[in-house]
Formats: sequence, structure tokens, C-alpha cells
Amino acid sequence: MQELEGKVVAITGGASGIGRALADAFGAAGMKVALADVETGPLDQAVDELIAADVDAAGWECDVSDAAQVDAFASAAFDRFGTAHVVCNNAGVGGAGGLTWDVPLAGWEWTIGVNVMGVVHGIRAFVPRLVEQGDGHVVNTASLAGLKAAPFMAAYNATKHAVVAISESLAHECAMTAPSVGVSVLCPAFIRTRFAESGRNWPERLGANPSPSADSPAGGMMRQLVENGLDPAVYAARVVDAVRTNRFFVLSDDAHASATQRRLDEIVEGTQPGFFTL
Repeated sequence: MQELEGKVVAITGGASGIGRALADAFGAAGMKVALADVETGPLDQAVDELIAADVDAAGWECDVSDAAQVDAFASAAFDRFGTAHVVCNNAGVGGAGGLTWDVPLAGWEWTIGVNVMGVVHGIRAFVPRLVEQGDGHVVNTASLAGLKAAPFMAAYNATKHAVVAISESLAHECAMTAPSVGVSVLCPAFIRTRFAESGRNWPERLGANPSPSADSPAGGMMRQLVENGLDPAVYAARVVDAVRTNRFFVLSDDAHASATQRRLDEIVEGTQPGFFTL
């Protein structure tokens, strides 16, 4: 999809972090922007700032773990803009961390609900429309942890591996049945977002929040890794380029590609997995 001017992008988790950077980058490329986010305050602010930058933008509150809300977002975006061309299934949470056998079931449910089912709901809501119109591109946000797992993050790792697999299946299916619809999967490493504060959106229906507090050792370590990460704009620029060139895997730099290569070497050689390093 070489020409983006005047086309429409729909982004979940679009009020902050990678999602907001995607909105800015696609908006700067001349696209109209439909945003969805579970946090209404930051969502309203993002829309206002995009409009102030002369971007045609609108936003809708949406919990991507709820299929009905994602369906409603897709319908609202199509009603408002008439279509969508690029769909970024970006909303995600850091999830419940700790020893794999200690992570509470509610933590697994929350992480899978947002990170996996949010992508599934987005695909089901938007892709049939893209196929019907014969034009579109889907970008699913996974993680470098979807290519090489890290300790104490089993739930997160599992969901991001799932997003990579879903994206690859979708890419094959589109190539076979709807070649005008492209697919990319974004696999960022640590990035300067509110990833370490994902627990702020923990749903009350699941009971007590198992996420580590920002003041705990685990929370502090995660916060430091995030603060030392790349700016979201780096990834947003690569995503825009991936849409234009129909690139499937979107990584950040050669160091991350090397980490992925080590994972492949471990698989081929049958060795024990090494620690998650860049």
C-alpha cells in the first residue's frame, strides 16, 4: 500500500505508547485516524491533539477483550470514515508476572483476554471488510518476547507467541484468498511506554490485581528496562514503512534480529534455551 494519503487507519490501544505513536505517524502520512482505547481521558486528549495537528481523527472507548466492543468500534469507524484501510490490533498489557506456577488464573485470563483475544476480535471485526473492499493491511502488535521467551513472564510470552502465530496464519490465508490484504507483525523489545503500569487497567471483575506494584523490586526493574528502551516513534516509522512495502516481521534493529537468530539456532541444534538478552 504505497499511497496512504486520504486513507483510514484504525488503531486499538491508540491513546498512548505505541498506539499513539502509530496515530501520529499515520496521521503525518495523511491518513484519517480512528482510535480505540480503554482509557477515556488519554483517548480524548489524543484525539484533540491529532485534530490540532490537522489530522481527521475520532476516538471510541473500547475494551478489546470484549468482542462486542471491538465490533462496535469497527462499525463506528466505518460509519464515521466510510472505510478502513490499515488496521492496527495494538492494544496490549504486560500481564501478570512471576513464577509460571504462581501466576493466578485471573492473571492468565486478563493477559490472554487482552493480548490474544483482542487481536482475534480485531481480525474478525475488520478483515472481512478489508477482503470485501479488496484493499487493506493488518498490523498486529506482538513482542520480541513472542520470538524468544523471557523468565517470569510466561503469560505475556505465551500471548505474544500466539500473536506471531496468528499473524503468520493470517498472512498465508490472505496471500491465498485475498492477496490485496497485507499483514505485518510488530515485535518490539523494551520501549518507552506505560507497559510497566499495565495493572492500572486491571478489570475489577477479576478480583485482586496480581500485577507487581511500581514500587516492588519486580516493578522497579521493569520500569527501568522500559525507561531505557526505544522511543515508540522508532517503531511507528518502521510500521508505516512495513505497510508501504508489505513487510511481515517488523523488528527494531540488528540486535533484536540477532536475538531471534539465537532462538532459531537453539531450535535447530536442540540446545537449552539461553537467557533473554539483546
